[in-house]
Amino acid sequence: MRNKPELKALAIFIAIAMIAGGTATGAASTNDSEMPYPANMDAIEEIYSLDDDAKKKLFENGFVVLKDHENGNISDCYWGLFGKSDVSVFITTDALLHIFHVVHDDMLKEIEKEHLYNSTELLVQDMQKRSMDEYQNTSTDLLHVKEAARRNVVFTTVACKLLNDSYPVPDYAEENVTEHVRKILEHSATEFYPGDDYTQYKPRGHYEGDPALEQYFRCMKWLSRRIFRIEDPTHPEESHIEIVQAVMISEMLQDSPDDMRLWGKIYNVTRLLVGTADSITPVMVKNATDNVFGTNFTVSMLENASNIEKLRVEFKKPEYPESEIIPVPLHSPGDIPPKYIQFMGERYVPDSYVFQQDTFPHIDNLTRLPKGLEVMATMLGSDRADQLLESEKETYPDLESQMNKLEREFGNYTVEDWKKNVYCNWFYTLDPLLVEFNESYPLFMQNTAWQDEKLNTALSSWTQLRHDYLLYAKQTYIPCPVAEGYGYVEPIPEFYIRLESLCRKIETELSEEGVLPEKHRYGFSSLAGKLDTFGTYAQKITRNETLTTRDGEYVYGGEQDDIHGFGLWLLGFFSEREYGIMEEEPTLVADVCTNSNTGKVLHEGVGRFNPVIIVYREPDGKALAGIGYVMSYYEFEEENYTRISDSEWKKWVETDALPPRPFWTDSFLYPVEEQMMGDLNRDGVVTAADAGIALQLAARGGYDDLADVNCDGRVTSLDSLMIVQAAAGRIELD
Repeated sequence: MRNKPELKALAIFIAIAMIAGGTATGAASTNDSEMPYPANMDAIEEIYSLDDDAKKKLFENGFVVLKDHENGNISDCYWGLFGKSDVSVFITTDALLHIFHVVHDDMLKEIEKEHLYNSTELLVQDMQKRSMDEYQNTSTDLLHVKEAARRNVVFTTVACKLLNDSYPVPDYAEENVTEHVRKILEHSATEFYPGDDYTQYKPRGHYEGDPALEQYFRCMKWLSRRIFRIEDPTHPEESHIEIVQAVMISEMLQDSPDDMRLWGKIYNVTRLLVGTADSITPVMVKNATDNVFGTNFTVSMLENASNIEKLRVEFKKPEYPESEIIPVPLHSPGDIPPKYIQFMGERYVPDSYVFQQDTFPHIDNLTRLPKGLEVMATMLGSDRADQLLESEKETYPDLESQMNKLEREFGNYTVEDWKKNVYCNWFYTLDPLLVEFNESYPLFMQNTAWQDEKLNTALSSWTQLRHDYLLYAKQTYIPCPVAEGYGYVEPIPEFYIRLESLCRKIETELSEEGVLPEKHRYGFSSLAGKLDTFGTYAQKITRNETLTTRDGEYVYGGEQDDIHGFGLWLLGFFSEREYGIMEEEPTLVADVCTNSNTGKVLHEGVGRFNPVIIVYREPDGKALAGIGYVMSYYEFEEENYTRISDSEWKKWVETDALPPRPFWTDSFLYPVEEQMMGDLNRDGVVTAADAGIALQLAARGGYDDLADVNCDGRVTSLDSLMIVQAAAGRIELD
C-alpha cells in the first residue's frame, strides 16, 4: 500500500483534474443491436436451465459460459447432445484444440518410451564407459584435463543412474554421483548459479506416474540443464576444467559414429518438435576446436591456459549463440555469462523469452512475475490482451516499453519462422482467434466478451502446449446411429486451415524421421480431415450461405447433420478399437516462470470444460441457440519454489479448491466471481494504484463496474477520489 504523502498527492492531482477539465467521465458500453430470441430456446433449457441473470448475459452478449457446469471428457459433452435434434450443436475451437493436444501429448509419450528412452540409455552408457577409459588413460601430470575427465565420469554416470538405479559407480566418482542423484530424486533443493534448481527435476506433465517416463524425464533434464562454463571471472579454474569437459564430450561423440547418430536422433526429433537449444552444443564445440587448432588437435593441448583463452576468443564469434533465457536462479543478472555449453540443451521457446524480457532486470522490480496475457499481447498482437494489462503497466512503468519492443520483434516473424517447429506452429494456429471480429461475423462474436472468451481459449491451449513440453491413453462397440439436427461451427476459417496444416506437418516430418507411431499417424490424419470439412463449413457461414440439412436430396444427412453428429465421431476417434487414442480430461497444469528473488513460481492451469450457449441467425433470418464447450483457464503463483504436478492439480479440481479465474473472464462467465468494489487491479486490496486506474478510465471514457463506486453508471474523477479515500481508510465502499 502507498504511504500517506503519495495518497495525498494523488488526491490533489484528481481534484485539479476535476476543476481544470470538468468531471472526466466514462459511460458503461451498451450494445444497441437487439439479440433475437431463439426458436429452440425451450430445447436448450431442457439441458441447461437458465435463471434471469444468465438469460440477461446471454441476450446482452449473444452468448454465455456457464461456470457452475463442469464436464470432463469432450466426447461425453458432445455425445450428450447427439439425440437432441432441436439443439444446435456448436463446434468450438476449444474442442478441436483439445483433441489436437490429446493426440499430440499421447504421441510424445510413445515416441519418448519407444524411441528416445532407448536411444538415450544406449548413448549415456557408452559415453560413460568411454569417459572412464579417458580418465584412466589421462596422465596425472595434466591436472585440468585429468579432473575434467573425472567430472565427465560423474556427469555420464549420473545420467546412467537416473535410468537404472543399479548402474555401477566407480569409487572416484561415487561421492559426487550420490550427491547429485539424491538431490535430483528429492527435487527440493534450490541452489544459485553455478548450482542448480533441483525442484525442476520433479516429474510433471505426462511423465508423472509412469516409472519409465519419470526416469527419462530426470535423465533428460540432467543432460539438458547441466552447464559447462566458458568463462567465470570469479572461478577461472572451474571454467578452465569445464571447457575441457565440453571438448572431451565433443571429441567422444565425433570419434564414435554410433554415439553421434544417437545424439543426432535425440536432438533432431526434439528440434522438429520444440526447436533448437538455447546454448552452444557439442557439434558447435567441435567446429570451434577445428577452427582454432586444426586437424592435429589433442585434448592434452587444453592443459595450457593460453589454448583455453584461444577457445574463449573463438566462442565470442556470432556463430556461437548467446542464451536468451536465464536457466538457473541468480543472485544478480550478470552472474551467468551469455554463452555457455550444454550436452543436449534446454530449448529456446519464444514465450519464455517474453517472460525473460518482462521481468527483472528489464522491469525495475525484483519480485514481479509475468502474466500469460503478455504472451498473447506481444507474440500474437492481441489488442484485447494489451488492454487488460493496463493496470499491470500502471504498476510497473517499464512494462509498456518492453512489450512494445517485443511486439515489434515478433511482428517481423515470417510465416516460415512461425512454422519452423511444432511449438511455434501451435502459436501460429492460435493467432486467428485473437482478432477483433467485425460486422461480417455473427452478432455474438462482435463484442469484447467474445474476445475475452477467445483469450480464454488461446491461454488454455497455450497451457496445454507448455504442459506437453515441460521437458523439452476398451470401449464397448457402439452401433452407428444416424445424426440428425442443427449444427454450427465457430466461423474462423483461417484457424481450421492452420491447425490442419500443423497436423499434416507433424504427420509428414515425424514419419520421415521414422518415429511416428501408426495410431498417431492415423489420429493426425483423421483430425486433419475433420478440420478440412469444418473449415469449409466455416467459410460458408462467413459468406452467409446456408449449411445443408437432411431435407430433400441430402438423404444421408447434410452439413448441419454432420456437425450435430460430432459426438459420435469423437466416440469413434477415442475408441481403442483399431487406431483409437485414449481420451484425456482437459485438467492439467504447467509451471512456466520462476522468480529466484522471491521463490515464487508462476503456474498456468486448465480446469474442466464449461458449456457455452450462443445465439445466432441463419441466412433465412431464423434465430437459433447452440450449445458447445469451452476450456477453463487459470493462472496462479506458488511460494518456496513449489511446482504443482498434474495429480496435485486434479485433486484441487475434484475438491473444488481451485484458485479464482482471471478477472477478465467475468465478461462471459456466469455466475461471476465476487469482486471488491474499487479493486481495479484485482489484487484483493484497494490502494492508490486503483485510484490511478480509475482516473485513466475517466479520462479516456472507459468503464469498469468496480470503478463506478458511486453507482451512477459512469466512471468519473469523483470515483477516483472516493477510491483514494477508501485506500486511506476514511470511507468504506459498498
